Amino acid sequence: MINLKNIQLSRIAVIFTIFFLVACKEKIEVDFISHNGTIFSMDDNYNIYEAIAIKNGKILALGKNDQILNKYSSIETIDLKGLFAYPGFIDAHCHFLAYGLQQGMVDVSGANSFQETIDILQKNIDKQNKNWLIGYGWDQNQWKDKNWPNNKLLNEHFKDLNIVLHRIDGHVIMANEMAIKTAEVALDTTIEGGYIEKIDEKITGLFVDNAMNLILEKIPTPDESSKKKALLKSQEDCLSLGLTTLDIAGLNKEDVELIDKLQRSKELKIKVFAMLSDNENNFRYYLDTLAEPYKTNKLNVRSFKFFADGSLGSRGACLLKPYSDQKKTYGMLLQNQKVYEEKLAKIKELGFQACTHAIGDSTNRTVLKSYAKILESSNDLRWRVEHVQCIHPDDINYFSQYNIIPSVQPTHATSDYSWAALRLGEKRLKECYQYQTLLEQNFLIALGTDFPVEKINPIYTFYAAVFRKNNLGKPLSGFQKNEALSRINALKGMTIWAALANFEESEKGSLEIGKSGDMVVLNTEILSQQENDILNTKVIYTIIDGENVYNY
Repeated sequence: MINLKNIQLSRIAVIFTIFFLVACKEKIEVDFISHNGTIFSMDDNYNIYEAIAIKNGKILALGKNDQILNKYSSIETIDLKGLFAYPGFIDAHCHFLAYGLQQGMVDVSGANSFQETIDILQKNIDKQNKNWLIGYGWDQNQWKDKNWPNNKLLNEHFKDLNIVLHRIDGHVIMANEMAIKTAEVALDTTIEGGYIEKIDEKITGLFVDNAMNLILEKIPTPDESSKKKALLKSQEDCLSLGLTTLDIAGLNKEDVELIDKLQRSKELKIKVFAMLSDNENNFRYYLDTLAEPYKTNKLNVRSFKFFADGSLGSRGACLLKPYSDQKKTYGMLLQNQKVYEEKLAKIKELGFQACTHAIGDSTNRTVLKSYAKILESSNDLRWRVEHVQCIHPDDINYFSQYNIIPSVQPTHATSDYSWAALRLGEKRLKECYQYQTLLEQNFLIALGTDFPVEKINPIYTFYAAVFRKNNLGKPLSGFQKNEALSRINALKGMTIWAALANFEESEKGSLEIGKSGDMVVLNTEILSQQENDILNTKVIYTIIDGENVYNY
C-alpha cells in the first residue's frame, strides 16, 4: 500500500532543499551597486536601466533592480530613490589648474567700472605675493563706459606695488607702471602675434595676446605645493558639479607630471585629457624623448594645444573683413603659418592630436587649410578646432572632408550675444556660434565650458546648447535658436562625443558593460524636464570608477 503522506513529505523536503540551495547560493561580490533609479546608458540604443553593478572600476552589469540585487552584493550600495543617472560629464575644453590658481588672485569680474576694479583691489591688498597683486575677470563690455581702460588710475593708487589684471578672456592684461618697470619692458618693443598698446608714444598698460608674456614671465611662478593645493580645490568644485573627466587646455610638462603624481597617490580622483602647451620644452620631451602619447587609466596625454588668434571681446580674433566697431582693425594671427604647419606635420607623424584655438573667420579658414594640407584626406586622427566661433560658409565643408572635430563652448554664445553684433554686424554674426551646422558635418560635436573664462557648471553648458540662453534665462527668446542642439545631442556632446574626441569612447562616455564606472546622479530628468526647471538641477552623487567621490 502506497503511503501518500510519506510521498508528500518527501516532495516537500526536496522543494525545501532546492529552495535552501538557491537561497544559500553566494552572490557575486562587487565594489559598487546603485539601484532603484532611472539610468540613462547613452549607448547606441539609448537603453535605460534601474540598477548597475561595478567591480574593479568597470561596469559589470546593468539591468532591472531584481536582476542586479539578486545576483550581486556590495558594501557600497546606493538606493537612488527614483533619481536620474547619466554617464559622468566630460568638459571638452577647460583650464583646470588656472581655475585653482585664481583662488589666490583678486576676482574683479563683478566690477561695473574701472574705478570699482580699483576699489576691489584695495580691499584685497593682502593677496599680494612678493610685491605682485594679480587680478582677473575684468570686462569693459560689462561697464557703463565700454571704452578700453588705461593704467592711469592704477598708477595713482599703486605706486609701489606691481599690479597685473587679466581680462576675462585671458587674451589681454592691464599692468601698472611699476609692473612694466619691474619687467623691464622697453617702449619700442615689438612682438609677433601681439602688441603693446600705445597712445601718443606712451604705453597705456594694455598688453595683448603674445605681448602678455613680457609681463607674465616676470611674475613669481607658483611652487608645486601651491599647484597641488590649486588642483585639489578645483577638483572639489568639479566633482560637486558631476564632472568626471576634464580636457585641460595648455599644460606644461611639470604640470602633467604633478597631475599624474596626484592621481597615482589617489588624491586626484578626476580624470584628465591633457592638451600640451605649444612650447619647446613640451615638444622636446613628448615628441623627441617620449615620441609617443602617454596613457594611464586616469591620464591621457596625446594632444597639443595651439593658439591661432585672440578673442572677439579684445578684437584679437582675426577676421576676413574689419571689425564693425573699429574699421581699421582685423585682429591678428598668432602663429607663423609655415612654422605651424611644420609642427602639425611632426605631431601627425608621432600620432598626436592637434587642438587649435580659432575664433575669427579668417583664423578658422587658415587653420582648416593647414589641417587639410597636413591631413591630406579622410582620416581617424580626430584633429580638433577649439571654439570655432566664426566661420565663413565656404569653409564649413573642411570638417566633413577631413574628419575634423569641432570643440565648442555653448556658454560663449550666450555670454557674447549682447555685444557680439557690435563687433561683427548682424549679418556676419549669423556665421558665428553655429553649433547645429557644425554638428551636421560629421554628426559629432564636443562640448565644454572654457572655465574659468565661463562658469564650470555643465548644466549651464546643456542649457545654453539647447535653449541658447545664459544662466539668467536671457535673451528671453533665445540667441539664434536655429543653431540650438537637441537635448539628446547636447548630452552626447558632454558624454560620448566628448569621449570620442579624446579617443576614449571605448572606455567612457556611456554606461555599458566593460566601460569605466563613471556616473553622475541628478535630481532632474534633463532630457524632458521643463525649461524653467533645468537650471535648478542639482548633482546628488558623482561616481568615478565605481567610487562615490561626491555626495550632495
